[in-house]
Amino acid sequence: MTRVEWSSEHLVFSPPLDSDHRKLFEQIEKVRRALEPGETAHEPGLDLWRLSRMLSMHFASEERLMRESRYPALKWHRRQHQAGLNKMGRVRQAARLDSGERLDARLEQFASWFKDHIHLADRMLAAHLRNDQRERLVS
Repeated sequence: MTRVEWSSEHLVFSPPLDSDHRKLFEQIEKVRRALEPGETAHEPGLDLWRLSRMLSMHFASEERLMRESRYPALKWHRRQHQAGLNKMGRVRQAARLDSGERLDARLEQFASWFKDHIHLADRMLAAHLRNDQRERLVS
């Protein structure tokens, strides 16, 4: 699996979301490094748990913002989050089964999904949040 790095191409231009995304990228990379051949420093279980917890907290935060701003695509975006949580569940299941290749593949699938989610769903949300903020300033 290739490195998972945050870069400016992943910006959604919402500081709280961008900060969370950067931290999630860092945690995905920690897990990826733990899976490298010859890596004996530690098992990826704790890092996977942290990633899963961070992801759940991030999604809850986004969903709170969506409710507060009356985001019209809330249900669709929430389904996207559920898909991401399902993918994370498959990563954790592969880790429990101690399946190196399967775990690597599942993590890569999750990382790819996460990037796609940011580039579409989260950019849509961030644009809505900026527009909502502008409307509140004007009224």
